[in-house]
Amino acid sequence: MSTVVFVHGTGVRKDAYRESFERVSAALAKLDGVSVGTCYWGHLGSELHAGGASIPEYDRTRALEDGEAATATDEEYSIALWGILYEDPLYELRVLAVRGQAAYERAPGLLPPGDEIARRGMRFEVTPKLRLLLASGGIDREFDAARTAVTGSAAYRIALEGAPPALADYRAAVARALIAEAAARVARNDAAPPIAHDAGLRDETERLLIEALGGLERSIGGWVKQQLGGLVLRIATCKGMRQRGALSDASSPFAGDILLYQARGQEIRKFIREQLTNAAPPRVLLAHSLGGIACVDLLVAEALDVKLLITVGSQAPFLYEINALQSLPYGQPLPPHFPRWLNIYDLRDFLSYKGAAIFPGRVKDVKVDNKEPFHWSHSAYWSNDNVWKAIAEELR
Repeated sequence: MSTVVFVHGTGVRKDAYRESFERVSAALAKLDGVSVGTCYWGHLGSELHAGGASIPEYDRTRALEDGEAATATDEEYSIALWGILYEDPLYELRVLAVRGQAAYERAPGLLPPGDEIARRGMRFEVTPKLRLLLASGGIDREFDAARTAVTGSAAYRIALEGAPPALADYRAAVARALIAEAAARVARNDAAPPIAHDAGLRDETERLLIEALGGLERSIGGWVKQQLGGLVLRIATCKGMRQRGALSDASSPFAGDILLYQARGQEIRKFIREQLTNAAPPRVLLAHSLGGIACVDLLVAEALDVKLLITVGSQAPFLYEINALQSLPYGQPLPPHFPRWLNIYDLRDFLSYKGAAIFPGRVKDVKVDNKEPFHWSHSAYWSNDNVWKAIAEELR
């Protein structure tokens, strides 16, 4: 039986690690002869010890502020759109509101076509199947409040008052707004909910919400994409601009852990070694992001009893290429005692890198698609079946 020791990445603290560990454990439980060990090192991570006293105007600048590309495919557009909606849930409805009454002519006395959706949005029953999906996505507790916020907004009212007879775009926009608003409410007080890391779960929830609103299937693009597809991609890329206090909150502990590791990483590596030693052999290290860097440094420096290293969304190959990997100067090969190395990356995760060309013959790279925009893609690996297929093949 192999023991897979799960090492988290930068910025992770107890609750977020517990959630990721549960996902990892559930996936590995499907494999015969595999047990899972913990390696939570977040207690050694960074924090603002003086409460942000070093940051100019920290208290005043903590509030977040909202910040033409080539034609996008439906999938590219959808991913970029979700990147905006997670920050601004009413964005798509406001765009549809601008479309307005000029889109069609209505006979006198007839109710607006969007009136039915407007009423359904406020009153539809959450079926047991939908409630289960909302719970799986971690947004069930905030869904009712999200529905009240969305259906009570001016964007909702104006968009549906001006809706044309073809309503597919509007049902989809309402469904996406409900999901994004609920996810945003969860993320304000906690880590991003599972639905933000699982594109399949998100899309299935969207489909059921569209059915609850009287539709038949998901609608990607439509009028909004025709008008603003390139702009959506550009805005999604430019999101992340923050005022200084908010940027410091967002980057600490995320960036803070990286800086701390570069300065005093020995304590984190020591802790990983201790947890590894407590695990039953044969041992496997499964490491995400900065955890992958720490594990590479540890395994270069010491000949430990590890049969396989799995890095996911890690920057170790990049640091080696720029001669910034602590344990190994650029140009020196991995030592003979270094174990087999599986490296998993996603093109939309800009914090993931390839290793096969950097360490010829020593790394197996596997590309996956988490179908989430950056930065959500960086934490979405554990919901991707292809990640677990690649891991299962190496564990056989």
